[in-house]
Amino acid sequence: MTTPAKQYQNVSFQELLQFAQQNPNRAQTLDPIEVQLVKPAQETSLDNLGLKGYQAYHLNPTGIISLLVCIADPTYYSLAAPAARTQQIIDAATAFQEQTEQLRNSHLRLKRKKIHDLIGAAYHGSVLEDKDYVDLFAGLGYLKGIQFVLLKSAVQEEIEEGKKQYDSALQGEILFSSSPEVWKRDCPVWIVDYRTRWVAVPSEPYAEDPAAFLSTWLPHMEQNGWIVQWPEVEGTKAEIVEQLAVLPSWQPSDKSLLKDTLAARLGKYKALRVFREWEKGALTVID
Repeated sequence: MTTPAKQYQNVSFQELLQFAQQNPNRAQTLDPIEVQLVKPAQETSLDNLGLKGYQAYHLNPTGIISLLVCIADPTYYSLAAPAARTQQIIDAATAFQEQTEQLRNSHLRLKRKKIHDLIGAAYHGSVLEDKDYVDLFAGLGYLKGIQFVLLKSAVQEEIEEGKKQYDSALQGEILFSSSPEVWKRDCPVWIVDYRTRWVAVPSEPYAEDPAAFLSTWLPHMEQNGWIVQWPEVEGTKAEIVEQLAVLPSWQPSDKSLLKDTLAARLGKYKALRVFREWEKGALTVID
């Protein structure tokens, strides 16, 4: 038995309107469909900062506690649900405060209580002063065996302060969590945003370890409008001049410079000497 073919009848547009008027459900409407414009992906490449093969991984939530949780286990951090990540941060903040007892016998012993309190302030999202950021990075960097290079963008800082104009020649500052002269090659180096909004992570196979390029990258950044806050070497002016006078770049007229200027120049020399040794070691491993 075959199914009879359907018969279709041609109707005019006016007849369709008449049929529509007879439809008992004509007053009903469909729920509106919300159309969302897709925003372009946030630029994360750090090539413009000379960090070839790196991208900025934006932390959520921001803050140094979140940063350290991310560094400890990047995969879990990126996949964790918001509630799980929040619990991680709570547990980490508590553990870090307990670990500040280890600072009693360190060079940071006089700041132990302050660092303890700053960890709590950072967890609660309190506004910190610039010197607080430095102390917090120094303390937690020491406790976790991590060495930080901190980028403080002048443009971002002035935008947040509500300034409409800024000095385009000044790109920002670069700081260190502690004096690079005492940094260790076997401790990790992370390049991060000063306000801990992002951390630089390798995204390409050709990305090098920071130990392999800090000696050339930092002077390059200076040439491109960044002020590197080199650590100032302690000592009398005479002691500092004695060490600088044996360097090829020394000029007799440099002796008239202020002690702070000379101390920073010697600090730069010693820091770059450490990074050059690291670079040689990295090249040896590659060879």
